[in-house]
Amino acid sequence: MTEAPHVLPDPATEFGAATRRRLLEEEIVWLVTVNSAGIPQPNPVWFLWTPDEDDAWGDGSFLIFHKDDAARLRSMRARPTVALHFDGGVHDLEVMVFTGDVEFLGAGHPGAGEVLAFEAKYRARAAKYFGSSVGEAMAPYSVATRIRPAKVRGF
Repeated sequence: MTEAPHVLPDPATEFGAATRRRLLEEEIVWLVTVNSAGIPQPNPVWFLWTPDEDDAWGDGSFLIFHKDDAARLRSMRARPTVALHFDGGVHDLEVMVFTGDVEFLGAGHPGAGEVLAFEAKYRARAAKYFGSSVGEAMAPYSVATRIRPAKVRGF
C-alpha cells in the first residue's frame, strides 16, 4: 500500500517552514469563491488550521465559519473548488495559495465559540472588535466548512 502524497511543501525547506508558520499564526486568510457570473469573490475570513491527527508532516484543513445568508455559500455549493491565500509581502514575499474543495460540516458541528482552539485563537480579536466573546461575535456564522487543500503553490 502506497502512502498518499503530501500536499504541504517539505517542512525542511524555507517555504515549507514558512507555510506551516503562517497556517498557525495568521488570523486572516482570503477565501476566493467564484460567483454565477464567473467573477472571483475574495473574502477575508477567520480560520483554524487543523493538522491531520498523527500526521507529522502537518497536512490538514481549514475550518471556516460563514453567515447563514452569505452569498459565498451559494457559490461554494454550486462551485465547491475554492482558493485561499494570505496577504502577500507581509513576511518577505511569503506567498502561499491553497486550492481545494469545500466540505459542509452540517448543523451538528460545534459553533465557533465551542471549538476550543478557534475560541482561543480569536478571543482577543473578538473582544477588541466586537466587545464580546468569540461565541457571541460568531453566533451569526453558524455554517461550518472544512477545506482540505489539494494543492499549494507559492514562493
